[in-house]
Amino acid sequence: MPPWWGKEASDLRIAFVPAVLAGLAMLVAACGSGEGSPKVQITPLTPTSSPVAEPTAAVTEVRGLLLPIEGACLPSDDTLMPNAVREYRNGIHQGVDFYGVDNCVSIVEGTPVRAVKAGRVIRATLDYHDLTWDELEALNERLAQGEANAPDILDTFRGRQVWVDHGGGLVTRYAHLDGIAPGIAVGVTVEAGQELGYVGESGTPESLTAPGTEDHLHFEIWVGDHYLGQGLPPDEVRALYEKAFSP
Repeated sequence: MPPWWGKEASDLRIAFVPAVLAGLAMLVAACGSGEGSPKVQITPLTPTSSPVAEPTAAVTEVRGLLLPIEGACLPSDDTLMPNAVREYRNGIHQGVDFYGVDNCVSIVEGTPVRAVKAGRVIRATLDYHDLTWDELEALNERLAQGEANAPDILDTFRGRQVWVDHGGGLVTRYAHLDGIAPGIAVGVTVEAGQELGYVGESGTPESLTAPGTEDHLHFEIWVGDHYLGQGLPPDEVRALYEKAFSP
């Protein structure tokens, strides 16, 4: 069911400290300078000095979240869940894909995406530009050279995004958005259920090769520097996500 590239999520870390930002900048510069390949332009992270209103205790259990699309449910297919193998890049999936199939609700281009919990926006790619053929060609060349886990490649494939910091190291990411809701910007506090953006296919190769065929939400839950369920077998991953979306 998933396309060849696998709806990859980012390996980018969520701590927006100067040292990390500087290291990321160096990595992006290095990865984008392969001989004979044009540099891939991506939207840089937008730091904020105050990602949450007040410090909170570290998260030890994730639960009580809303589903990011009203009426949706977790897909039954484990290939749409975290840790699914992505053979084309010898990597794994880091989030959940919400499609219009294998779900409890219709999901199409423009379907509203909502915050799963109250928090503060720490990234919103308001200046996003659509993937170009030159960029896709450069990405494919780098993938062929074994750079599939480069953070800037993964970030480019996630397309237009919103990230929300919920405190205690808990961050959620909403990717492939067709657009970002009015008023959503870095530093804005959002409530649970508030509209963040709209389902799309931004960043996917299919947005160029087969437009209109990959509309879905790629959704990630990060706790500290790990995505929820990282390294666990499918049944344990599913149990964690079922708990996350339970009261």
